[in-house]
Amino acid sequence: MKSGINDTPTWQAWLKELGPTTRIGVDPSVVSQNEAGSLGKALAEVKARELVPIKENLVDLIWTDRPARPAQPIFQLHDEFAGDSVSHKLSNLRDKLTRAGSPGIVVTALDEVAWLFNLRGSDIPYNPVFFAYAIVTQHDATLFANPESVPQEVRDYLHANNVVVLEYSQVWQSLGSWRELLTENRAKADAAKAAAEASAENGVAEEPTKKVAPAEPKAADDKPEAPKEKVAKTDKVLIGTNASWAVGNALGTEFEVRRSYVTDAKARKNATEIEGFRQCHIRDGAALVRYFAWLEDVLGKGEKWTEFDVATQLENFRKEGKNFKGLSFDTISSTGANAAVIHYSPSETDSAVVDINQIYLCDSGGQYLDGTTDTTRTLHFGTPTAEEKRSFTRVLQGHIALDTFVFPTGTTGYTLDAAARRPLWADGLDYRHGTGHGVGHFLNVHEGPQGIGPRAAYLDVALAEGMVVSNEPGYYEDGKYGIRIESVVAVRNAQTPNNFGGKGFLEFENFTVVPIQTKLIDQSLITPDERKWINAYHEDVLAKVQPELEAYGDERALAWLKRETVAI
Repeated sequence: MKSGINDTPTWQAWLKELGPTTRIGVDPSVVSQNEAGSLGKALAEVKARELVPIKENLVDLIWTDRPARPAQPIFQLHDEFAGDSVSHKLSNLRDKLTRAGSPGIVVTALDEVAWLFNLRGSDIPYNPVFFAYAIVTQHDATLFANPESVPQEVRDYLHANNVVVLEYSQVWQSLGSWRELLTENRAKADAAKAAAEASAENGVAEEPTKKVAPAEPKAADDKPEAPKEKVAKTDKVLIGTNASWAVGNALGTEFEVRRSYVTDAKARKNATEIEGFRQCHIRDGAALVRYFAWLEDVLGKGEKWTEFDVATQLENFRKEGKNFKGLSFDTISSTGANAAVIHYSPSETDSAVVDINQIYLCDSGGQYLDGTTDTTRTLHFGTPTAEEKRSFTRVLQGHIALDTFVFPTGTTGYTLDAAARRPLWADGLDYRHGTGHGVGHFLNVHEGPQGIGPRAAYLDVALAEGMVVSNEPGYYEDGKYGIRIESVVAVRNAQTPNNFGGKGFLEFENFTVVPIQTKLIDQSLITPDERKWINAYHEDVLAKVQPELEAYGDERALAWLKRETVAI
C-alpha cells in the first residue's frame, strides 16, 4: 500500500483495524520519534493496544547474505569551500544550547553531521554524506562513524578541533550512559530543591542574595551588540524532528524534539558558500550548453540516441568541469510522453529514443566542491505545436513572477507559491509538485527546512537571507509532453524605496545560467516586463558562459549559445 494514494488508509487507521492484535512490533531505528508518538496515541484509543520497539529487525535475522554497509572514505571540506570553521560552528551551536538551558544535542541527519564538521563522504549515491551520528554538549563533541571510513588525516583534523571519534554503534551506549547521568543529576536537583523548600517552611533563613555590581558604561563609540535570536528554554537533550524512535528510547524521558539548530544554521549560506554557488553554476551551465548543442547536432543528423545514453553524455561533459565530484541526482532525461512523468528516470534497459519532433525535458545536477546544482530546461529540436508553446509560456511566466518577487522579511514559501502558479491558473492549468525546495552546499540537492509550495510545513519556516531554493514551476499533459523550467536562486536583501514597519525586504538572486529556449515562447502572451527579463537573463548567460566555452574551444557550443541568447 502506498501512502498518500486514494483509498490507502493511514498507518494509524490500518493498525487500529487489526482485529484482536494488542502488541505491534516496530524496528525503532526506521521510524521517527514523532511518528512513533502519533502512532502510539492512535493505538491508545484501542483498548490494550500498544506499539512495541523490537531489539532486532526480523528481516535482518534471516537476511544472511545482506551486503555490507558502505564504508567509503570520509574527507575534509576545507574552509576555502566551507567558509566557516568547525570550531566556530560548534561555538555557535553551544551558545544556543546555553541560552536554551539544554545539556546537549544529538545530531542524526547525515547532511547535518557532514555540515557541522566540514566533512563529506560518498556512502549514499548522489549525496556527499556518510553514515554517522554526533553528540554535542557544552564541553565536548563526539562523532560516531565507521572506523574504516575515517582516514588518519581526518582523525587528526577532528582531534585538533576537540572532536572525539568513536565507532558508529557506540552511539547507543553513549546515549544510555548520558541518560543515566542526566537522570541522576535531575534526582539530585529535585532533592536539593525539596530540602530548600522544607528549610524555608521550618523558618530556616536562606543566605542573602549577593549583590551584583552594575556593568561599566560603554564607551561612546562602542557598537551595540546585535540582538540574539530567541531560543525556547528546555532542560532536556535536543533531538531533531526526524530523529529515530531508537534515539528517543535510548534517552528515556531526557529529550525534547525540536527542529534542529544545525539544520537552521546550515540553511543560511555564508558569503563563501554563496560565491561557490555562483561559480559552480557557471561551470555547470557551460556543461549543459555543450550538451544541448551536441544533442541538437546529433538529432539533426538523424542519429538515434536513447534517453539513457544522452544522459551519460551529459555526465561526461560535467566531468570535465573543475571541482566536479559527481551527479546530485539521477538525471531525468525524458522525451515526449515520458516528460509528463514528473520523476521519470530512464534506465539502460528501458529507455526511449529521443524524438526530434517531441518536447525533451532534462532535469539534472552536479555536485561540486563549491556547490550543488539542479537545473531543468525544456527544449524542442523540431517544430513545437501552438499548445506546447502556450503551456511553455505560462510556465515561464510563473518562473519569472517568482524570480522577480520582492517580499517582506518573515514571508514563507507557502505564501509565495501562488505567484508561480497564477499564470498557469489563468489557463486552468496547474502542477502536482512544489515550486521550490532547499538546496544544500555540496550536500543534499533537496534540503530543508525551507521550500516553496502548498505543503503546510512551509508555513512554519520563513525565507531568510542566505537560504538557497529552486524555482521550478511546470505543466504536464499526460501521455503527450511535460514542461518544467528550474533554476536555483538565493534569498538576499532587497533595496526598496521604503521599508514599511522597519522589517526589511527580500528578493532572489539567480545562480543558474542556461538559456531558456525562446523558440517555445508564445510572444503574444508575454508582457513588456517579461520580455525585458528574458533578454536581460540571456545577456547574463552569454556573458558568464561564453568564456568557459572559449576555454574548452567548443565552437559548436559557442554558436549554439549565441543563437539561443539572441534578444526577442
